[in-house]
Amino acid sequence: MLFILNYEKKSVILLCQFNEMKIAYIYPAFINIGGADKIIISKANYMAERWGYEVYLITDSQNGLEPFFPLSEKVHLVDLDINFFQQYQYGPLKRLMVYLRLMRKYKRALTQTLAQIRPDIVISTFSRDAKFVNLYKRYAKAAIAEVHTTKKNIRALPNLRLKGGVYKLLAAYIEHQLNASAKKFDEVVVLNTLEEELWRPVRPVRVINNAVQYYPEEENPLLAKSVIYVGRAEYEKAPDRLIEVWRLVAQRHPDWTLRMFCTGAMLDELKAKVQEYGIEQQVLFMPPTKDMEHEYMTSSLCVLTSRYEGFPVVLQEAMGCGLPCISFNCPSGPRYIIKDGEDGYLVENGNIEAFAEKVCLLMENVSLRRQLGQSAKQHMAYYSKERIMGQWRELFDSLVKSI
Repeated sequence: MLFILNYEKKSVILLCQFNEMKIAYIYPAFINIGGADKIIISKANYMAERWGYEVYLITDSQNGLEPFFPLSEKVHLVDLDINFFQQYQYGPLKRLMVYLRLMRKYKRALTQTLAQIRPDIVISTFSRDAKFVNLYKRYAKAAIAEVHTTKKNIRALPNLRLKGGVYKLLAAYIEHQLNASAKKFDEVVVLNTLEEELWRPVRPVRVINNAVQYYPEEENPLLAKSVIYVGRAEYEKAPDRLIEVWRLVAQRHPDWTLRMFCTGAMLDELKAKVQEYGIEQQVLFMPPTKDMEHEYMTSSLCVLTSRYEGFPVVLQEAMGCGLPCISFNCPSGPRYIIKDGEDGYLVENGNIEAFAEKVCLLMENVSLRRQLGQSAKQHMAYYSKERIMGQWRELFDSLVKSI
């Protein structure tokens, strides 16, 4: 159910009154085929369908597009029609001016929307809206910040620091503002214990992991000579490192294929590198699909080569489907999902040769694949939706009762 609010054109939203708890999620836009989009929509569907909550997903730049992942008809998707994407057509100075104008418009629209909804709890996904925490606490009983990435890489701060000069100062300012905002939320939720440690100098936080999205009853035979990669074709996901790995793997196992489910800015670069290495027959670039469970179940191994991660949904999904996984031991999420040597492998971050060796090891040993795959599926039972969502409900109840 998609509502578009445009206050300049005096559009309105009709709200129904319910007795159950009201939850308002604030998120830029559900237009990516990524883990955060999937997890938030999954939680919203669960709260609306299983608990009868009145759930609103409030976006700023949905631009009339439907979310890629299925959204329950019981969940309200409200777009404020700000369209922050328009700022990117300008140079730095004009872009800043446009951004500030859009932020003022965003705050006005968000204020009117929250004044109508009057949610019990607002959940910020700690994007550009994080500075509006005082606004959230004005209209809601409690405000939660839900952080989906590692603290060191929020708002792409490392990229700004690498540019140096004024960008380094800008990064410092943004980090200071984010830390100041975080202190004002009633609760900050992170994905693993390392993130808890990173936030400790700023404030205490709560750890709630992501829930596993796929856990089919049938067993994966792990006989297909197919390796699967799922992730955006962006710098942080590092699919370029995977191409370097596969260049080595393909020499020893030309009969195996790597299926890459990815879209993004680096896609053309990846395809060019595959062609340069002459491995076009072994590396297949696959279109987006809504049936990823089937794709995992027709694979024998999952790989992840990210430079950094929060709590990678891909690993959980693959392991829930009985796949052994290999990942670089990047900061910080993979180490909290894969038990090295028990249900997959963690490889020294950036060590291409060691990664390729682990891939070949599992290609060459079906009994080892099955042993790790069975352990992986057993491990993922710990991340059931029922258990994880139970933690969220306990948090909601405790916050509302404390007021």
